[in-house]
Amino acid sequence: MSFKQVTPEEVASLIPNGATVAADGFTMMSVADEIYAHIEQSFLEKGTPNNLTFVHAAGQSNRVDGLARLAHPKLLKRVVGPHWGLNPPMANLLGEDEVEAICLPQGQISTLYRTIAAGRPGQLSTVGLGTFIDPRLDGGRINDSARAVTAPDEYVELVEIDGKEYLFYKSFPIDVAIIRGTKIDPDGNISQEDDVTILDSLAIAQSVHNNGGIVIAQVKQIVERGDIPARLVNVPGVLVDYVMVTSDPAKYHKQTNSAIEVNMDLITGYASSEELAKSILAHEVEPVRVRIGERGAKLVRDGDIINLGTGLPGDSIGRALAVSGKLAKVTLTVESGTYGGVPLGGVDFGCAIHPAAIISHPQQFDFYNGGGVDITYMGVGQVDGKGNINVSAFGGKAIGCGGFMDIVDGAKRICFLMIADSKHPKWVDEVDQLTFYGAAALDKGQEVYLASEHYMVQLTPEGWKILEVDDNAAARQAAALIHMTR
Repeated sequence: MSFKQVTPEEVASLIPNGATVAADGFTMMSVADEIYAHIEQSFLEKGTPNNLTFVHAAGQSNRVDGLARLAHPKLLKRVVGPHWGLNPPMANLLGEDEVEAICLPQGQISTLYRTIAAGRPGQLSTVGLGTFIDPRLDGGRINDSARAVTAPDEYVELVEIDGKEYLFYKSFPIDVAIIRGTKIDPDGNISQEDDVTILDSLAIAQSVHNNGGIVIAQVKQIVERGDIPARLVNVPGVLVDYVMVTSDPAKYHKQTNSAIEVNMDLITGYASSEELAKSILAHEVEPVRVRIGERGAKLVRDGDIINLGTGLPGDSIGRALAVSGKLAKVTLTVESGTYGGVPLGGVDFGCAIHPAAIISHPQQFDFYNGGGVDITYMGVGQVDGKGNINVSAFGGKAIGCGGFMDIVDGAKRICFLMIADSKHPKWVDEVDQLTFYGAAALDKGQEVYLASEHYMVQLTPEGWKILEVDDNAAARQAAALIHMTR
């Protein structure tokens, strides 16, 4: 064998103290959860490994498992990632300043793995300009411990080319890769045919291998040489150093959080637009969310390529399109790489039932960053009268920006969805964290809208313009808040 097989009990000892570790995964898809469990156990029992810098390109948790297992001071020194909304232990740990926290956009981390693997010094992007990622503000540093030890341009530098501003996302060395696969042959070739997405495992493995580090894989089974067709190899064997066969696939190797073994016919099988609409409408949605989705979906045009964010957009827009009969005339996409089908939400976000296509995570963000999306729907935490939005920090918790910045940066039209009658104030004089810079979007010629259960507004240089408002007292009172924040 070209790799060394290790037991679950041995795997944590492979990771040096102080190492920079990068791991693949999205919600609980492609997450090597048993490796995480044994890293946690080893730290709690022996104090090692410790002082790790942990890098991840997408949120990896169901609020309990995945990266939530590693939310311990001293086990982690620093986290570099995009999102912890489904990981309360980590969100609290970073928000309480017990571990250094660097938040970078999801798509930039995903594509940066390839940049690191290729030996390039970094990559240029307009994603994050004018937001807390911009080094003129915080450079992605989201707590005081990170600010105390890193300069604002350590990870992101502002540069100008031909009179235009860009952010330069810098490469950095990674020592350990943690990836997951379905099968591995004696030469170390790994397939991922049971996974429902194609994420970052190859790029992570390449970046670590080319840095002289080690690649550790969690797999379901070891098969005979020749059992994996060459076209099904996701990670070539020359990149793999250690392999751990999971002891309990049902517990530690889930395809999604809600399904231990997803019916692959649902993932790959064809479904007509009528069948997809029926599947979407089978799920109950709160009436207020239905109303918001119906209002926001009025902006959809035939032929649109649509991105749906998690939460309210995923719950409501597909349903509204199914009811209106427009579902067959558009393409729904999700940042993980799915096209068509019925996107799932919550701790299964990133997966779709009956997708028409699945491409890799970094290639999806190449498409988004380059302007491939006609309209994107995103949720809102806070909004001000200038069109600035916060979705990344609330109540002392580090939520993170996820793929939000990458997607809104390239989309032609942006529609934010929010429940106006929320227990938490949505309209504020100034957002707590600048995740979306309204003025920059207008300068780029993007159309920006916001839809609630009471009104639809559009961002203009003078502020928000009301396009429609319901004829009732609650709606008029809610709409008045728009003017109060100007």
